Amino acid sequence: MQSLFLASVIFCVYTYAIYPFWLWFRVKYLGVSRRIVAARATHESPDSPDNKDTAVIADGTPKVSIVIAAHNEERHLPTKLASLASIDYPADKLQVVIISDGSTDATPELLRQSAVDYRHYEPAKGKPTALNTGVAIATGDIIVFMDARQSVSPNVVRSLVNRFDDPTVGVVSGELVLSDDGHREAANVGLYWRYEKWIRQNESELFSTTGATGALYAVRREDVVELAEDVLLDDFEIPIQVLRQGKRTVFESGAVAFDRAEEDAGDEFRRKVRTLTGNFQSFSRNRWLFDPFTNPVCWQFLSHKVFRLLVPVAMFVALIASLLGDGWFLNIAFVLQALFYISGVAALYFPAVAKYRILNFIKVFLQMNAAAVVGAWRYFFGSADVKWKASQ
Repeated sequence: MQSLFLASVIFCVYTYAIYPFWLWFRVKYLGVSRRIVAARATHESPDSPDNKDTAVIADGTPKVSIVIAAHNEERHLPTKLASLASIDYPADKLQVVIISDGSTDATPELLRQSAVDYRHYEPAKGKPTALNTGVAIATGDIIVFMDARQSVSPNVVRSLVNRFDDPTVGVVSGELVLSDDGHREAANVGLYWRYEKWIRQNESELFSTTGATGALYAVRREDVVELAEDVLLDDFEIPIQVLRQGKRTVFESGAVAFDRAEEDAGDEFRRKVRTLTGNFQSFSRNRWLFDPFTNPVCWQFLSHKVFRLLVPVAMFVALIASLLGDGWFLNIAFVLQALFYISGVAALYFPAVAKYRILNFIKVFLQMNAAAVVGAWRYFFGSADVKWKASQ
């Protein structure tokens, strides 16, 4: 039992600590820089004056189409439209396409009054259908996918487009910056998101990430795939199809979308469940991701994406092994685990307990792993749905 317990604990520690630090170490001390990788792909010297990180793609300033799927977004649209109007990019090279997917509020009217290309249809069919509709209307060489709720930095399009100067790049993911406004729940979500961005940045520098920030990412027009109507995660499905073609998804911190972290634990839990349900869906439909001879980032994919879904199993095994095992070591281990779970549950139900940062962080960690269990249940028992939810 002790060996089973230790193996389970080591698995959890590897997933959340050893893998991220080993990834960072490889990038910092063992990895090949992004510029050298690009140079090898183009048979040029990395110091060539024509191979600059800040250059736009070879054919000059490309036409860009921003595609947004919207459903009942009257609350966010005015701010979003103002943000889009402030983007620093030639007006004749920038197209904005917004699809109203069965909106029943003032969203269609706001779009009619704007200068964007828009479509409205009923009933709602889900985000994948809306994005496919938007891409069909788009005329740009580069497609930039955004969500309707976040404002963006004025340089966002230039920052994304500049990375396509590297012919090995197929997708560029922007950065989502979360403000917490002093709320403890939001602060912990923001802390976790910074940790996640650190991992993605290092994956990007090593070769490629296995997904993009759903609120902001760009794809070459010829690399955009048509999404199945029931796809839950477009920001994973599109990048991995580009990866299958041998191209990279890179992280660009200069392209920023601004949002507020969820202040309500329930809203954050539902968002996480949807994301993790989508992971199960994508993994089952793309078995090639598990093949190291086909997937160039198989180690990263397994360590970052798959193992996190298995951590709840490892946590359960560790608890049972320490409960059923004999000896002082396993007895102490069981007591410590029991205190860990009790403190997390207490932080969930008692605000006075949740005010302590470490206890609230334990709560967030437990919620995240509980979301993985719920996500698995929803996927395997067929309750996943692409239709918009009130919390989205």
